[in-house]
Amino acid sequence: MALKRCPHCGEKYSDTYKNCPFCEEEEALRGGRKIRRSGKRTGGKRQINLLTPTLIVLILIMGALLLYLLFGDRFQKDPAREENKPSVEEVKPQQPEVEEPDVTAPDGTQMPEDPDVTEPDPGTTTAPTVSEYEKASKLPDGLTLSTTDFTLKAAGETHTIQASGGSGGYTWLSEDEGVASVDQSGKVTAVSRGTINVLVTDGSKKAVCIVRCNFNGTLTTQPSGGSGSGTGTGSGSLQPGSAVVINGGNGVRVRPDPSTDHDPLATVPNGASVRIIGSAGDGWYQITFSGVGGVETTGYIKGEFLKND
Repeated sequence: MALKRCPHCGEKYSDTYKNCPFCEEEEALRGGRKIRRSGKRTGGKRQINLLTPTLIVLILIMGALLLYLLFGDRFQKDPAREENKPSVEEVKPQQPEVEEPDVTAPDGTQMPEDPDVTEPDPGTTTAPTVSEYEKASKLPDGLTLSTTDFTLKAAGETHTIQASGGSGGYTWLSEDEGVASVDQSGKVTAVSRGTINVLVTDGSKKAVCIVRCNFNGTLTTQPSGGSGSGTGTGSGSLQPGSAVVINGGNGVRVRPDPSTDHDPLATVPNGASVRIIGSAGDGWYQITFSGVGGVETTGYIKGEFLKND
């Protein structure tokens, strides 16, 4: 490659150029137009102009800086907004409160949800509930009784059972107070015809005695402090119509038929209003009453627990 000198400007340039590039550039500047040439050659290769890529990079950097200045605060967390943001516990929905069902007896008093479970009256001898008897009946044997089977032949007849063994602190339970009751000294009283078990427990062991009430009719007693006509005896002294429950203590069990062979339908409290449909024989009377939830229920109870209103 050789150099030659331009006769006009005196600059040297490569002999690869047909005309002097310096003169062409000066002429273009004078005419106010852009220079169009393929680039200065050095050693037969085109030189690369770095001005344009540099300008592009600078423009991108300036654009990014401008975006940051305009919108940069949106990418930062607002402490006040974070403090006011509700927590997961605050937005957790509250569970609705469930109201307990209002269970009332026919006379308007509060009754337990389970009609077979009755609360004892304060100051009176408590009769066991079904659940208490069933719980005690699951205990192992281990106590000793003076008798394990006896018969009562008249309503109101009594017999006392003696217990021994265990801790000595005994609780006496009757399977059905409507057939025979038992106090906490072990004295059993016949109430109506039937056969039941009387159970004694010291809390960890038990013993069971069979009580047979073989007689016609039922116990005829007045309620404590009562007055007026007596209770029905199964002999027709009770008349169909309105009546009240008496001698109930902790409540009288209503049977599905005129016997104690099946589990009771419900328990009506002492003083509850019922309606006598008629005599079912052997001291039993068919009645109707308003059960739990106001449902009309029909069943049977002994006449000794009824008195015409």
